[in-house]
Amino acid sequence: MAIDYHPLNRSNAEIRLLEILGHGQDPRYRLLPSCHIFQAPLKSKPDFVALSYAWGDASDKRLILVNDSPVYITANLYAAITALRYSEQSRVFWIDALCINQEDDVEKSWQVNLMKDIYQRASQVLAWLGPACDDSDQVMKFLNTIGRKAEACGVTSVHGHHLDVWREMASKGPLTAKQDPSSPCIGVVRGRLRLIPLQALVDLFHAISGWHGETSRFPVAGMQRLFTRPWWGRVWVLQEITLPAKAFFVCGSQGISRHRCRAALSAYIALWMVLMRNCHNGVWSFLPYHTRIMTTLFHHRPNIMLCGQDLHQRDRFPLAAFLRATCVGSVNLRRHGPHHLESTDPRDKIFALLSLASDQEWLQRRGVIPDYTRTCQDVYTLAMAVMLEQGHISLLSLCQRPKVQHHLPSWVVDWSRSATDMLQDVENDHVTLCPAFATSSGMDDSPNVVVKRRDGRVTGIMLSCQLYDKIRAVGYFVKRESTHEVPLDETFTWPARWLLEILRLSYLHKKDDDFRERLAAATRTSIGDVGYDSQGQLIRIGHKRFSDAVTLLKCSLRFIKHRRTRLDAKKFLTALTAEETAACKPLIETKLNSEIIGKSLGRLPFVTEKGHLVLSSEHVRAGDVIALVKGSQVPFVLRPSHTSAYSLISEAYVDGIMNGEAVTPVEFRLTKLV
Repeated sequence: MAIDYHPLNRSNAEIRLLEILGHGQDPRYRLLPSCHIFQAPLKSKPDFVALSYAWGDASDKRLILVNDSPVYITANLYAAITALRYSEQSRVFWIDALCINQEDDVEKSWQVNLMKDIYQRASQVLAWLGPACDDSDQVMKFLNTIGRKAEACGVTSVHGHHLDVWREMASKGPLTAKQDPSSPCIGVVRGRLRLIPLQALVDLFHAISGWHGETSRFPVAGMQRLFTRPWWGRVWVLQEITLPAKAFFVCGSQGISRHRCRAALSAYIALWMVLMRNCHNGVWSFLPYHTRIMTTLFHHRPNIMLCGQDLHQRDRFPLAAFLRATCVGSVNLRRHGPHHLESTDPRDKIFALLSLASDQEWLQRRGVIPDYTRTCQDVYTLAMAVMLEQGHISLLSLCQRPKVQHHLPSWVVDWSRSATDMLQDVENDHVTLCPAFATSSGMDDSPNVVVKRRDGRVTGIMLSCQLYDKIRAVGYFVKRESTHEVPLDETFTWPARWLLEILRLSYLHKKDDDFRERLAAATRTSIGDVGYDSQGQLIRIGHKRFSDAVTLLKCSLRFIKHRRTRLDAKKFLTALTAEETAACKPLIETKLNSEIIGKSLGRLPFVTEKGHLVLSSEHVRAGDVIALVKGSQVPFVLRPSHTSAYSLISEAYVDGIMNGEAVTPVEFRLTKLV
């Protein structure tokens, strides 16, 4: 049976609350939870607890009583209610699945718009992670212990003085590092600046590093199980854990505060960063414990969840930043773990973030509000158009194929899927791109965007573009069945074959180029001119991988079938100076190898009619157009349609124009995208 809902008074910001009776008040309530639903104006400041939880499997139902009538709810919600209710007295909750009429789209729309106030005015928020399972009790106790120590040291985020201290300790040799116990450092504890004895940070590092023989090591496998539970992957719970003044996680019978959980996880991620930096710097004094930490990557989602309050309070994250933080993923989920946050209703990928966005009011004035009477296509299209008008042209790089949501325009991001492995990453503000390109350098910073609307709906868009070049030929790999996998029998030779195919493409146009220049261009194109420096930071590579490319070339001459290319390569290798030869590392030590494997997934190399080497999506084909979009750091590939408009296919790296070399201001024209 369904709940018999009475209409809510919208003008009075009325909500429904659930009084859950104590299970000791009547023997029947032990296995059959009973509750009463009632209405209350939010302005009257009712006392209630807001529940944050993952709905769970909709087909797995349990029975409860609501106003003495049987109602079926999901098994996970049933487990939460039975675990969190009191024994002898009632407890009042706000639970979205029961307190909002999910069948009434109009009510649901304006109630969702109230959720910011609901979670801020709740006496506390309980985040239900699920029943105890495996070693979850032990993991929760460990997080409380380490979190308490981390709180005392002022570890409130991943970055801070603690990270600098730990990196310094590790760089000097973690087994022998000594610090002056009397030396203080400044840290933030409970929102206040305090002097913290440096020895406290040293002791915490000793306790968790594993280099000092201590047994207080992170239970990596158990933490992975805990932090990959369904709750951490739902987009709605981001605002639910971000907005309240008091929030607690509950797993089975164990609990931990939001602040303490964040401190514990921040210490873990800081240790991971120390280990990864040591790895980049060639320090190999690693234990199996360290390898588990470096290869067990589960912390992106929980870090976003636990940092949300800080981001919201600083009022610096617009909707575009929150969407990047919650929708960007990894092309290799088996290695990097899940990144993007999910929702059962794809429209909620927008609606669930609006109350957190610093530009919420600006968006509302342009019609971006929770409205379940609109289709997903309308919601996504309007939100994208408004953000492009704001100047977030870089969001076009997230327009990837195939789209899960049908009938979306090519220039609209499908927020219901994760966007993976763009040419550029973002800084901690999730807006500033890194490393920086400058394809439209010298142009007016503000992009020209013309959005066409009719009856509140976006019907089209035009961007200021320069149609610069065309794709002439596509790279081809005989044994490659899928661009998302490296052929098994070519695991060790794949980087060389990738580089050689790009070299081959260069000969289709530039017949007389110097081989050294060809190899340099092919090297940059092979990884989109982006790699990691010794600090683990993304940078423009330029010529930094040229010696690695020479090593690959030496090891792969036998794969070159084109006679002219083979002769040029041999002549080049013979003419290498002693200094250039000495700079070449053994193949196993080259960084270009692993970078090519990562950058080649989902991509192909191309050459244009003007002779530029290109790295772009596997969906690009000959005849597509290279376009410079005003306000964008990177070029895009467009496909002409029969209506004198263009479909956006993908972003692209186009060697030779990434620093603004191709910009001709007079050739920018408004171009219609479909």
